Amino acid sequence: MTTCKKFRQAKGNPLRRRSDAVEGWAALLLGLLALLVAPLAGLAAGWGAHADAAGHARSQVAQRQQVRATLVENAPDYVPSQSGVQNAVTYPVKVRWTEDGRGVVAKAPVSAGLERGDRATVWLDRHGRVTTEPWGSEAIWARALTAAFLVCATTATLALLARCVLRRVLDRGRIAAWERDWRRVGPEWSRRHA
Repeated sequence: MTTCKKFRQAKGNPLRRRSDAVEGWAALLLGLLALLVAPLAGLAAGWGAHADAAGHARSQVAQRQQVRATLVENAPDYVPSQSGVQNAVTYPVKVRWTEDGRGVVAKAPVSAGLERGDRATVWLDRHGRVTTEPWGSEAIWARALTAAFLVCATTATLALLARCVLRRVLDRGRIAAWERDWRRVGPEWSRRHA
C-alpha cells in the first residue's frame, strides 16, 4: 500500500527514476494478482477438483458392491480422544458372508465397538476383494476445498515472492547506478572540500 502511495506522490517528482515507476506498476499489478486473481484461481481449481472427485466417486459406486457380513471376532472399542468426541473409527476384523452359495471369510474394516455376531456392511470391488467405501460428499468437498485453498495460497505467495524478487533486482540496479554516479561526481566533491 505504501509503495502505491509513494508511486502516486512521485509521479511529478523530477528525482523519480525509471525503476521507481517500474516498481510502482509492478506492485499494483502483483497486488491485484494476489488479491483478485488468486481467489478466482482457487475457486476455479476448487470447482474443477469437485467435478473430478464427484466423477471418481460415481465410478467407485459403479465398480463396487456392498454385502452384509457377520463379524467372526470382536472389533476393538473406541479409543477415547482428548477432545472427547467419538469419531467414526474402523478396524480390520474377520467377517463372513455368502457369495455364490459359498461362505467367504476375510478381514474388512468395520466400525469400532461391534461384537462377534453383529452385522456390518462390507464393500467389495468387481473382483470380490474387500475395499473401502466409495467417497461420500464429505470426501468430495474436502478434496475440492483443499485444491481451492492450495491454488489460492500458491498464487498469492508467488505474486508476493515475485514482488520481493523484483524489488531486490531493482534495488541492486539502483545501488549500482548510485555507485556509478558517485564514481563520476565523488572526485569533484572531495577536491572542493579538501
